[in-house]
Amino acid sequence: MIPKSLRSWLLILVIIVAGLPVLLSGYYITKTVTQGMLEEKQQKLFGAAKMLDYYLVGTYDEILQKNHAQDADNATKIKILNQELRSYTNDIARAYPGIGVGYYSRELDAIITYGPSDIYDSKVGLPISKNHEGRLVMATGIPRVQEGDLVRGQVMNAMQPVIRNDTIIGYVWANELTVNVEAQVRDIIQHIYWAIAVSLIVGIIGIILLLNQLMNDIKCIKRGLIKIKEDLSYRIFPPSGEIGEIATAINDMARGLEERKILEEQVQRADRLAVIGEMAAGLAHEIRNPLMAIKGFSQLQNEDITLNERQEYIDIIIHEVDRMNHLIEELLGFSRPTLDFVTRVNVNNVLKNTLVLAEIRANGTDVVFKNDLAPVLPEVMANEEQLRQVFLNVLINAIQAVDRKGNIIISSYYEECSGRVRISFTDTGPGIESENIKKLFDPFFTTRANGTGLGLSVANHLMLSWNGVILVESKVNHGSTFTLVFPAVKG
Repeated sequence: MIPKSLRSWLLILVIIVAGLPVLLSGYYITKTVTQGMLEEKQQKLFGAAKMLDYYLVGTYDEILQKNHAQDADNATKIKILNQELRSYTNDIARAYPGIGVGYYSRELDAIITYGPSDIYDSKVGLPISKNHEGRLVMATGIPRVQEGDLVRGQVMNAMQPVIRNDTIIGYVWANELTVNVEAQVRDIIQHIYWAIAVSLIVGIIGIILLLNQLMNDIKCIKRGLIKIKEDLSYRIFPPSGEIGEIATAINDMARGLEERKILEEQVQRADRLAVIGEMAAGLAHEIRNPLMAIKGFSQLQNEDITLNERQEYIDIIIHEVDRMNHLIEELLGFSRPTLDFVTRVNVNNVLKNTLVLAEIRANGTDVVFKNDLAPVLPEVMANEEQLRQVFLNVLINAIQAVDRKGNIIISSYYEECSGRVRISFTDTGPGIESENIKKLFDPFFTTRANGTGLGLSVANHLMLSWNGVILVESKVNHGSTFTLVFPAVKG
C-alpha cells in the first residue's frame, strides 16, 4: 500500500536514511569484532604454546640422556619425557582455563604431554593423523592455526615449531574447543545486535516524536492559511523554531495583504464616488438644457401666440421630455445590476438579426455592411436580448463614425488556442484620438453634439458581466476596430 500522507513518507525516508547506515555499521562492526576476537584467540593460544617452548630447555634427547634412557624403547622414552614436562603443561592449562596444551616429538612421532592431564592423559603416546597440519609445521618450521576435528575434537589449534640447533624436533600446541569460541563470539554478537536494536528503537521513537511535532506545526500553519484566506485579520500563533519563523512571515504577509485590501477598498470607494460625481455632473448637464427649453416654451404658452406656434412649442416640449426619458433609461441600463437570464447563445444568429436593425438605422445613407462570419462558432454564455443591444450600440457607434458614407466590416471567428470567440466591427471613419480611447467607456463621454455617452458604457458593462471584454484599436484617418471577446462554451 502506497502511503499518501507527508508524515508517512517522511517516516519511511528517515528510517531508511538513519536505519540503513546503522544496520550497515552494525554488520561491519560484527564482522570486525568477530575477526578481531578470532585473532585475539589465536594470539592467546600462540602465547600459551610459546610458553611451553620457552620452558623446554635443550632438546628431548638431552632430557633422555639425563635420565639414562637414550637407548630405551619409544614407550619408555615417551613416559620419561611426559614425567619431565607434564607438570608445566598442567600449569599452563590451569592458567588458561578451557584450553588444551602439549608437546609433540617428531622423532618419536607421538604426543608427549597433553594437559590438563587428568582429562587428556589418554592421548599421550598417540601419533597425529597424516593430514594433521602439525606435520606441515614440523616440515616447514612455520607456525600455523588449524580448525577442524583433531585429537581433542572440533578445536582451533595453534601450533608452534620447536627448533633446537636449527633442527625441528617437534612442535607445541595450544587449542580451544570450537564450540567455546563460537559461544563467546555469539555472545558478543548478541550484545552488538541488542545495542543496534535499542539504538534503532530509540532513534525511531525520537524521529516519530519530532515528526509528530513537525506535522502538528504544519497543520497549524495550514489551518491558519485557510482562515487567513477567509479573514485577513486572523493571525497564526507561531510555534518555536524555524516553523515559527515561517508562521511569523505568513502573519506579516497577511498583515500586508490586509492593509493593501483596506487601501484598495478606499481607492475603489473613492473611484465610485468619483464616478457618481461624474455621472451626476453629466446628468445635470444633459437634463439642464431640455429643462430650460421646456421652461421657456411653457412660459410662451401664456403669450399671445398663434395656434400653429403653440402646437410647435408643445411638440418641442414633448420631444425634450422624450429625450430626458431616453437619457434616464440608458442611465438605468448602465447602473442597475445585471440579473437577467443568461443562456447559451449562437453569436452568428444574434449578429444576423442585429444587422437587420442596423441596416434600417442606416437607411438613406451610403453606409455599406460587409460580413465575414465564421460558418461554425462555439456558443457563448450571455443574455440574447442584451447581446443584441450590445451589438446594436457598437454598430450605431460605427454608423455615426463613418458619417453617412463608408464601409463597416463585421467578422466573427474562434480563437482555439485561447478558447475565445471574437466579433470584430471595423469602420472606415476618421478614427479616434489616442487620448479619447481611454474615455470611450466612461459614462456621458461623447464627441457628438447629440450623443448621451452611455451606449458604449452600457455595452462594456454587459460584456464584463458575461466575463467578456471590448478591445479598441484605432488610427486617426484610418478608421477603428471594436472587438468583442467572449469565453467559448466547451462541451
